[in-house]
Amino acid sequence: MELRTLKYFVTLVDEGTVTAAAKALHVTQPTLSRQLTQMERELGRPLFERTHFGIELTDAGVTLNRHARRILELADKAEEEVAAPTSAVSGVVHIGAGETKAMVLLARAMANVSERYPNVSFEVRDGTAEALMDDFLHGYFDLLLECDLQPHSNLNALELPIYDTWGVYVQPDSPLAKLDVVTAHDLVDTPVILPAQASHRAVGAWAGGLINQMDVKATYNLPLNACFLAEEGLGALVCYGGLVSGGDCGPLVFRELSPRLEAHHGILWRKVRPTRQTQAFLDELRRIVESEDAAGTNN
Repeated sequence: MELRTLKYFVTLVDEGTVTAAAKALHVTQPTLSRQLTQMERELGRPLFERTHFGIELTDAGVTLNRHARRILELADKAEEEVAAPTSAVSGVVHIGAGETKAMVLLARAMANVSERYPNVSFEVRDGTAEALMDDFLHGYFDLLLECDLQPHSNLNALELPIYDTWGVYVQPDSPLAKLDVVTAHDLVDTPVILPAQASHRAVGAWAGGLINQMDVKATYNLPLNACFLAEEGLGALVCYGGLVSGGDCGPLVFRELSPRLEAHHGILWRKVRPTRQTQAFLDELRRIVESEDAAGTNN
């Protein structure tokens, strides 16, 4: 299966019809149809069906579409790195990142590198570490900002000196808002909104068996949308503090968890030689981290 054929298939999915895809690819409809038919023959499965509204993917087509996009993205990244000049620092640094205040250090390093090397740019894809880890390990990102840094014997890691503190965002008239800190017992039988990726790890360990007594109304991956759920009264949002401008999430107020629960973060990269632009970024980030450590800054 050739990259060109995969591109044909992905374009067909994006455009919705063979006619539109052929036009976008600057090929004739018979050529495109022949290539797609050959692909289906190679795979031994139909990939799509024609309908009055365009094409509809089969289960096999849905699977191929997901993998084809990742293959094409990785091929573009390989071409970009191979074609980059060897005598100059230029190109794109691809970063997968969870949402944390520690991102300010990465932003500072990006700005400094961009000023020093104008031909370096950055692509940042937000998400949870769990969602991004597989793509990172397969080479789609040069670096991964992992929230709640875990041990990785097969990866390089740089711990960042800024951590996040867990707490709950609640409406001002909530009984929890009257407390100085919130315990796991305070959350029992209370409607809560929990982080999907941490509910069975950091928060789960903090709450112990009491987490099973909480009334979980929703789970979330990234906190901004979850803030809207809390604003509408769905439940108390268990989240890092200070991720929303001003420290509070809209009209909500923040109360720390007790015992205090902190999340420490770090940058991960694979044990292979980084690209020149990635190495320049890492060098600058290390310098910033050392400066922050010397100043004693952490939160």
